[in-house]
Amino acid sequence: MPLSFCLLPLPQRRCALAAALCVVVQLFAARLGAQVPAPAAHFGFRIGSDGRLADADGIERYFETVAARSDRVRIVDLGPTTGGRRTLAAIVSAPDNIRNLDQIQAANQRLADPRRLTPDEARRIAAAHPAIVAIGGGIHASEVGATQAAIELLYEMTTSDAAETLDVLRHVVLILIPSFNPDGHRLVVDWYRKMQGTPFEGGPMPWLYHQYAGHDLNRDAFMMNTAESRSRARFFYTEWHPQVLLSMHQMDSSGPRMFVPPVADPIDRNYDPIIWREAALLGGAMALELQRDGRAGVVSNAIYDYYWPGYEDSAPLGHNTVCLLTEVARVRVATPITVTADQLRGVNGPPAGAPQINLPDPWPGGPWTLRDIVDYELSAARGLLHAAAAYRERIVQNFYDMGRRAVEDGQRGGPFAFVIAAGQFDPHATARLEQLLLDGRIELHRALEPFVADGQPFPAGTDIVLLAQPYRAYVKTLLERQDYPARRPAAGGPPERPYDVAGWTLPAQMGVEVRTIARPFDPPRMERLTTARPAAAALGGETKPAFYLIDARGNGGAIAVNRLTAAGAGVSWLRGAVDVEGVTYPAGTLLVADSDVARPIVETIAAEIGLRVSGVRRRPAVAAVPIGTARIALYRPWTDNNDEGWTRWLLDQYEFKFASLADAEVRAGGLRRRYDAIILPSAPAEQLRAGNPDGEMPPEYEGGLGEAGVAALKAFVAAGGTLICLDQAGGLAIADLGLPVRDIAHQAGSDEIFCPGSILRIELDPTAAGAYGMPPQTAGFFAFSSAYEVTKGAEARVRVVARYGQTDLLVSGWLEGEAALAGRPAAVEVTSGAGRVILLGFPVQHRGQSDATFRLLFNALFTAR
Repeated sequence: MPLSFCLLPLPQRRCALAAALCVVVQLFAARLGAQVPAPAAHFGFRIGSDGRLADADGIERYFETVAARSDRVRIVDLGPTTGGRRTLAAIVSAPDNIRNLDQIQAANQRLADPRRLTPDEARRIAAAHPAIVAIGGGIHASEVGATQAAIELLYEMTTSDAAETLDVLRHVVLILIPSFNPDGHRLVVDWYRKMQGTPFEGGPMPWLYHQYAGHDLNRDAFMMNTAESRSRARFFYTEWHPQVLLSMHQMDSSGPRMFVPPVADPIDRNYDPIIWREAALLGGAMALELQRDGRAGVVSNAIYDYYWPGYEDSAPLGHNTVCLLTEVARVRVATPITVTADQLRGVNGPPAGAPQINLPDPWPGGPWTLRDIVDYELSAARGLLHAAAAYRERIVQNFYDMGRRAVEDGQRGGPFAFVIAAGQFDPHATARLEQLLLDGRIELHRALEPFVADGQPFPAGTDIVLLAQPYRAYVKTLLERQDYPARRPAAGGPPERPYDVAGWTLPAQMGVEVRTIARPFDPPRMERLTTARPAAAALGGETKPAFYLIDARGNGGAIAVNRLTAAGAGVSWLRGAVDVEGVTYPAGTLLVADSDVARPIVETIAAEIGLRVSGVRRRPAVAAVPIGTARIALYRPWTDNNDEGWTRWLLDQYEFKFASLADAEVRAGGLRRRYDAIILPSAPAEQLRAGNPDGEMPPEYEGGLGEAGVAALKAFVAAGGTLICLDQAGGLAIADLGLPVRDIAHQAGSDEIFCPGSILRIELDPTAAGAYGMPPQTAGFFAFSSAYEVTKGAEARVRVVARYGQTDLLVSGWLEGEAALAGRPAAVEVTSGAGRVILLGFPVQHRGQSDATFRLLFNALFTAR
């Protein structure tokens, strides 16, 4: 005790002591108040408890609370969701790293572009730079385990003083994303809570867990049609560039308990081989940690492949990020299940329960809970973080080296560049393609002068993708043809299907001409593009016209129709070609009378959509058919139908007005009084008829169209309506409406036709209104889809709008049985009663990717009355 205190009179000593004690109590209370709350204290239950879920709002509040009380955390936002909400992430690291986070981020951005650093500079940065590791989950919102595990992982990383944890914090910057799909998490939790205590607890929802994409939200990574995909790309490709990304999913409950990397074959040969080696290293570390923690049933090198680049955890491979996937056996959302030993299935041949090299400790069966899922995911995350800390310098150095090798490979050529010519058939689709490349951080330049490449002359205005850039692998895999490495487990046996699709070549799917330049050339003077939009078209012809001719080609033409008709401008389709001032306007050109309403819309169409417009004094001497505003309905079943979601997305994007049509309204009949066109999304005929089986959902969501619904659709067509069947839905119309058409592809066996998600050549009838605005040849996506044969004697009732190519049918992917498909009708219009049925035999709007065939659906709607 200080001497000065002892010399004070007793009353003053008592007062000083009381004051000191008060300060100590206040400091202690402040420290207690600043402590990070344990999840159980914050949420009122242990995370992973049976029947209990932390919802999205609660998770956000917890993350914000932890960040406010910990110097190890900073909260950031990836960007908005489709519903306009935030996508939150916690950046977790040692306090010194958090204080210097801006400098770490800047250094990481330099490492991402090897052209900005010498190898010596990169080595100096890598020697001290933390590894950037992103962990997230919940993109499939019914797979709730990762969203719950993220809560406990955040608590552990911000409160533990264990040596291993402190080592991770020093050497790793963790970007922890509790949900890639917070909108969907809200939907799933709300439905689960509503159904608790009923026979439907833990069962499926009667709607998608994303506004548009549903389960396909993790199939949108390179197309970026959804806000979530665009936000994630901007965050990962522009702001942070993680060296490692782990996405946590859930899988079927009857197999292994967990999958960890490495993935199975095949792999995309475009990616740097070190990606796969590093994935095996980090996946092995996860498996090791799981085994140490006594987590049985962990498998690797099985089930899942990374051939396709469209997942949220595969697209970053082309950006030199090591991508990792985990899949944990699911429960009924948060309701436990029991899996007996006889219900378990094996992997890759051996019976369930037999150890194998990639599954050395099989799970014996028994109860399985959400808490088990959380525990498995925490073990895997710890294993990854410990390995990332231990191999930090090599992981960082490899990241730089992969980008450097990509640049060097691009400089050598083979290919050296991709060239996107000006004056494309569909300016709107061309701008869409270029924008998704720019959003994927691909560098795109516009030539300011003519140049020659591979002996071909190109004019000024040509757009160039030089491949001497860090993300060469990404753009290469999007733009080139795929030749899927066909696999058969046994000689002469059935082929092994890809996990997703076999071909996706975007220029073909989108109808954009992209030329590959193999050899190096001297680039012309160029400017770098930062955004893509169609080149403006000038209004030609008369300055004071009586009519406008609009070359309504491509998908921009559909927007033009919808804007004009919505404004009340009179719009017609020309049935034949017209020449104006040496320019030929083809059949399908729009004829619009000049008016105060039409004129500003026409000017905008030319300036913003880039469609050619000419003003004329007289109405052309060619037959014209008025285009009305069809009353459109899209059938929306109570089943999980992604095709319906993508169709809704497409109609919204291209400014169609439509209603959603539920089972009860269809079954009630009287459809022709309310609608001109009804769209059936792709689904097998029996699924459309039957819907959800009894006992799976509340009664109001059971069943499907049923006999009454099918009869109502038949009456709708007979009364003059247009029924549009997408892909598999054609089977219902053929069978139940008695169409004189046979689907030979669905009747064929896999030994006759095998085409698992590939791109095929399509030939169109340019005289058919259903093909207006399209070129004579294009390409369409085909995934075990339809090919038709018209019944003899019924040819007068059937108009073939599109056929599969006569020869050289495969554009990209994998096709067996070309001869059986060649020349077969792919899209037909069938007269039935006073109406018609349009069968679009392949997914013309596939995941919002196949711009080249969108018009087949749009034209079907424009011709409905």
